[in-house]
Amino acid sequence: MTTYRFQKVQCQFEQTGQCPTCLKRVTRRRTFTQTVNPFNRNDDGSVKTSAEVYAAVKAEGEAWQPDFTHEACR
Repeated sequence: MTTYRFQKVQCQFEQTGQCPTCLKRVTRRRTFTQTVNPFNRNDDGSVKTSAEVYAAVKAEGEAWQPDFTHEACR
């Protein structure tokens, strides 16, 4: 069986906010990842380049809205 390994493109984003219940400061971090592969395509059907994949990952991370509520405050 053949194993294919594709180039991974990832960006880590961090946002700081305030817990709505206890009003303490909270930091949330998340890593967004996509790969450059023949199945990752644009709307017109062409394969995305590394720059296009990076732009998509960055846009996904910038649109991220985390929940700042602590586990103990839920």
